Amino acid sequence: MRKIEQLLADHDLSHQKSAIMDSFKNAVKLNKVKTDENDIPLGSSKIGGSPDLPAGWEFPRYEDEYLTFMLQVNLSEAKPYDKDKLLPESGILYLFYEALEQPWGFDGDEGCFKVLYFDGDLGGLERKKSPSSRKEFVAFPAFQLSFEKIVTLPESPGSLDFADDDDEANYFDFRQELVQPEDGDGKVVPAHYMLGEPLNIQDDVLEELFEDGADPVLLFQIDSDEEPADVMWGDSGMLYFCMEKEDLMEKRFDRVRFTLQCF
Repeated sequence: MRKIEQLLADHDLSHQKSAIMDSFKNAVKLNKVKTDENDIPLGSSKIGGSPDLPAGWEFPRYEDEYLTFMLQVNLSEAKPYDKDKLLPESGILYLFYEALEQPWGFDGDEGCFKVLYFDGDLGGLERKKSPSSRKEFVAFPAFQLSFEKIVTLPESPGSLDFADDDDEANYFDFRQELVQPEDGDGKVVPAHYMLGEPLNIQDDVLEELFEDGADPVLLFQIDSDEEPADVMWGDSGMLYFCMEKEDLMEKRFDRVRFTLQCF
């Protein structure tokens, strides 16, 4: 809270504190922890490296190639940070994407990503390297994931009445620093997180993917990132994987929708 109050003061928004806090939406931050992949236990949350798949599961394919493994989230590790209790209590979510060609999620891009869910005995998992023969984006360097409760904000909160253009500009700067802060070396911390409000780069992500009347949830937001492997989505872009809240409650991860946005 003290950090947020300081950010509000830094951006001349202390007078909007109540309205801004009413607009907060809880999210689960994905923090990378540099760890040798051999030291990451089977079934633990990680980004990059090789997935820990149940015996008999194969790498998903898109057209004539294998998708790149992006991350796996052990939900029992993430669940304590899910303040709104939206995620399943247990199981592993796996995310794969065509990281070389980087499809945008338009019509015709069906199959360019895959979200898989396993809720069984973790003792039967196997660390499986990609069978792809490509040289690029077959596998990213592995990092273990830790989790953190954070708050996010919509681009245009209905509860805010901006006094003038400066007030509105200050809000956008505040929101940016809240979700994409700089580290001690002045580098922007990638906005990898689950749930909460998408950090839109172009149009409203949820409006782009869903019709009026839907109740969508941001499942994963994956930012461009110097690590692993200096990955950039388009021009400093972002990957968004979203689904209807009802589908999340029913664990229907085959209904996830996707789009890429960039500058």
